[in-house]
Amino acid sequence: MPRPTLKKQRREQILDAFEQCVARYGLAGATLERVSEEADLARPLIRHNVGNRDELVAAFMDRFFERSTEVMTSLREHLPARDKAQALINWLFQPGASDPRLVLVSSALIMAAAYEPALARQMRSWMDEFTGLFEDALKADFPRTDEQQLHMVATGLCGIYLNYESMTPLGPVSDLRTSSHDAALALLGTLGSS
Repeated sequence: MPRPTLKKQRREQILDAFEQCVARYGLAGATLERVSEEADLARPLIRHNVGNRDELVAAFMDRFFERSTEVMTSLREHLPARDKAQALINWLFQPGASDPRLVLVSSALIMAAAYEPALARQMRSWMDEFTGLFEDALKADFPRTDEQQLHMVATGLCGIYLNYESMTPLGPVSDLRTSSHDAALALLGTLGSS
């Protein structure tokens, strides 16, 4: 009987370590040496299970975008039939909804995108997908409202949320969370009632 392979398990271990290194050191600073140390695996095992650094970055990016899409899909599916935008705002601004490590990773990817056009395109698509989540909720709640106005409000809601989220690695920021939540609801209120 063949031995069970550890390749899938090791691959996830390596990608988790790479994610931690990106959060801590940025994309450029997530070296194979640091990943090896973080994963507690020899560098040859990283190459064997994932590949060279370029292949590691590609696998990490694929996983990052897949997970983001899964989260957004889940959010869409769990929004109520009415008042979708308010429910989305309430969910995003609830205590503990944000993962500080993923905030650091997404910030690191945005910073790296300044020097990597392909990554910049991916991050813009990622941002468009997030804005689209708000736009779709607003369209459902305010079907007779001009699409340009809905887009502006969706963009503003994203901006408020991303500003708040960017501060979560600092630790508890409950005053900012509360004020940002209230600002998002006030902006939503500019559209009137559904």
